[in-house]
Amino acid sequence: MIDVLGLADDLTGALETGAKFGVPVTTGLSIPARESAIVIDTETRHVAPREASARVEILAREARERGVRLLYKKTDSTLRGNIGAELGALLRVFAGARIHYAPAYPALGRTVRDGVLHVHGVPVSQTSFARDPLDPIRESHIPSLLAAQCGQPGIVVYDGETEEDVRAVARLLTGLPPPVLAAGPAALAGYLGSAAPAPRWPVLATALVINGSLNEVSVRQMEYAEEHGLPGWTILRSDVSGSAGLDRATRVGDAVRKLLESGGPGAVVVFGGDTAFGILAALGSPLVRPLGEILPGVPVSRVELPGRTLHLITKAGGFGPPDLLVRLRELCQSEE
Repeated sequence: MIDVLGLADDLTGALETGAKFGVPVTTGLSIPARESAIVIDTETRHVAPREASARVEILAREARERGVRLLYKKTDSTLRGNIGAELGALLRVFAGARIHYAPAYPALGRTVRDGVLHVHGVPVSQTSFARDPLDPIRESHIPSLLAAQCGQPGIVVYDGETEEDVRAVARLLTGLPPPVLAAGPAALAGYLGSAAPAPRWPVLATALVINGSLNEVSVRQMEYAEEHGLPGWTILRSDVSGSAGLDRATRVGDAVRKLLESGGPGAVVVFGGDTAFGILAALGSPLVRPLGEILPGVPVSRVELPGRTLHLITKAGGFGPPDLLVRLRELCQSEE
């Protein structure tokens, strides 16, 4: 039996969700036999809709056969990716079921009113996410977006402008018989999960900081860190626009692996799911264990490698204040 299965379309989203549920994270198209609760990165953010649907369907069928209690489809908080295609795959596998989709993440400024997703009060299709180089967002009205992508009934979209709105959806879902199909960014997962309180955060005197995101929010965060300094931490200066995202992720992953083989830093801080995936792939795709969120949307994870433990701190590109890295470093120091 599977108690919780989370599916995310990129690694930063998977680690966020794993931190909310307090469960390990892996990649691939099968559910580890020994795990009764796990989050899987399907790497479907940038593939064609048909391929995304097929990957999710494979995992959903296995989950159904193993008696899954809660299947959580983690979606991007700004509607990027193949959301409709992936939710449609779940509906095909769980015939007659409903998917409860709560797209709001108020802590990160994502709210939903009358089915329209707003980012800090602005419809998402009128923000910088409309210019995303890989997944430009043209539609802010979520029911319209889903109708265009999958056209299947059975998806209930919940408005949400406050944490209490999201919490209310979670209360509704906890009263339903299994299997429960839920979807949304990590906010809803936080109220459905039972993650233990995070331990004292690891002291990270050294870290390698890598930005793999083109989003202007991440760019500003890196500029702020370079201006104000991150003593002991090293910023990998690289032009993210210089090559395709997935090709660059592979190159960055190889570079990080070589650094770690020669000693390297105690932690890696990564902006962007593609780059985080490239690094883990270069390290042999080990199981990752999130410890919790050190800042909203910023999980800290532990990766066991041969002969050492690596701490991985990840964040999606498009959120957070300019001083996020400076604050993050302060939280990872030994001073009380």
